[in-house]
Amino acid sequence: MRKTGPLPGILRAELVACGKPACRCARGQLHGPYWYRRWREDGRQRRQYVRPAEVERVREALVAWKHLHPPADLLRRELAELRRLLREREIMGV
Repeated sequence: MRKTGPLPGILRAELVACGKPACRCARGQLHGPYWYRRWREDGRQRRQYVRPAEVERVREALVAWKHLHPPADLLRRELAELRRLLREREIMGV
């Protein structure tokens, strides 16, 4: 198995319709589930099929990306906590 660097996005199992008029999916029995990685790039949503054998590798790459790029709200909360601690320190005269 090849190694993959960090990847942005999410991994989802999706049911899909093939579009053939006589197929069972035309009556609501969709195919799948198939695994897809979804992410945003240049303002557009992208989708990439993930083979079942590679699902775990991609999942690990997504976790690595989240570790390297924490959500902005988490950073804002940490910054607010840092500011609070600095104000507290100034008040104490340290």
